Amino acid sequence: MMLFDKVMNQSMERFSALSFVKKQVYIHNTEYLARKVAYITQLYTACFSNFGWLSKDSRFYKRILQGNLYFGSDINKDDSSVSKIMEYLPEQQTMTENFPLPFHIHFTILPNFCCVSGIIWKDNLERVFICLSECSIPRDMIENSPGSYAYLSELLEEYDSVKHPQLRDWIKGKELSIHKIHNDSKKYWGDSFYSHYLKIKMIGALGDVLFTSKTLKEIAISHNFIKYNNMYKAFNRYDIDLSKISRFAKL
Repeated sequence: MMLFDKVMNQSMERFSALSFVKKQVYIHNTEYLARKVAYITQLYTACFSNFGWLSKDSRFYKRILQGNLYFGSDINKDDSSVSKIMEYLPEQQTMTENFPLPFHIHFTILPNFCCVSGIIWKDNLERVFICLSECSIPRDMIENSPGSYAYLSELLEEYDSVKHPQLRDWIKGKELSIHKIHNDSKKYWGDSFYSHYLKIKMIGALGDVLFTSKTLKEIAISHNFIKYNNMYKAFNRYDIDLSKISRFAKL
């Protein structure tokens, strides 16, 4: 969940900065922008599910929230998520008119852990516009990993498959046990070290496919895939067709 939280936060920051988003914000096209926010959310939830990070048996993505209301107006108290969203909105005076702001919060509404992401903006009539997606998962489905495995995250940050194509040799060079890292990775991530490393690379590449105008070949190289074919095969292995992913930076 921490990784999904981080990915959605970064995604909405990048989405809000795109020129086509700013144009649609200016004409208050909440319906159009809400569909884009929903697309991003559903793409990542599908990706996480295919990676085995989210259960395919539960529906993580819940709904889209779009529309506008006046600052300080009464809201539907029966909708706990909307109440939480209103609590976390920035102060009106800190917002610039018709300028999209990324919005990402997480909170608990028992028995669920909830995550809301998207963009917001205000107009000159003291209205706030929202285009947000809501996801939630029962808290008892979230597993907390022991802190003793945290060293794996540090290794993950250090590892570079281009500089060190032989993972085994790189680990030996650090005077670490291959057997221990394999076992700890399985317990921590439910996956081998290299497989998890590859999935993290794919998440980074997916962001560039969505939010930049780089070619797929350039994206592959910048995310340490030796060539585009390697990246294509990696995504294809998890039923993700790169050719069908929207290129928002080109809209």
